Amino acid sequence: MSTEILTGPLGELRAASTAGGGTALTSTATRIVLPIGTKWLSLTPRNLSGAAVVKFNVNPWLTVLKTTDLLVANLTDYSDAAQDSSTATDVVLSSLATLANGGSLYVGAEVPFAGAEIDVDATNGTSATLAVTYWDGTTWTDISPTDGTTSGGKTFAQDGNVTWTVPTAWVKAALNDAVAGEMQNVGIFTHPLFWTRWAVSAAMDASTTLNSLIAINRSTAYAELASGQSFEEAVTVGPGGICSVTALTDAGTANLIVNVATRGGGRFM
Repeated sequence: MSTEILTGPLGELRAASTAGGGTALTSTATRIVLPIGTKWLSLTPRNLSGAAVVKFNVNPWLTVLKTTDLLVANLTDYSDAAQDSSTATDVVLSSLATLANGGSLYVGAEVPFAGAEIDVDATNGTSATLAVTYWDGTTWTDISPTDGTTSGGKTFAQDGNVTWTVPTAWVKAALNDAVAGEMQNVGIFTHPLFWTRWAVSAAMDASTTLNSLIAINRSTAYAELASGQSFEEAVTVGPGGICSVTALTDAGTANLIVNVATRGGGRFM
């Protein structure tokens, strides 16, 4: 596998993986969130036991918008808070209303994605189901999600994945085209993305928050690395780029060292 060397000086360097030898991997996929501001990524597998290779791909950056009035006048951009790997920042869904009452999340990416891994901070205690729709160029259509955050009939009640089969009719479009009451005709409303809309059947309770909402790649046709084989690439972690690395083994266990850096003079968020 070829590598890409970032020309010019690097700035801040750090490990995005678990300190002291890398993130432990099994044959179950795990996602390693990269710091916002990352411009260089390096992967090195080690300690393969019963495994021939470490498999990996990268996951797209998500734009995560919350509205309480169907984007007429209220909008909160939680994109950074959802993907900064910090427990000090949250996606606040407290008292989020139903779609009929103006409440929803709009979640989009530059490429189609197969769902999101959700880390719930303060759990929802109200019975409610989650509906996810996608924009097909004409209307918002049910994407038939599998909601792994549901417990006891309550969505966002536990950590879990919200996943779906990527629709063939999903189109890349601006929110201007998909939402009649958009707040403005500039910025994020004019930038085409593959959009989903998340809505709940009953208002969330007064203290529902998420630590993170991380995209799941649409493909499981992973790239592969043998033990000690490094991979380097110039990347952008942030809008228009990526957010995280998905990694797993073909069998057995391994560790993956994930190092990241900013460009010279840059810093991590």
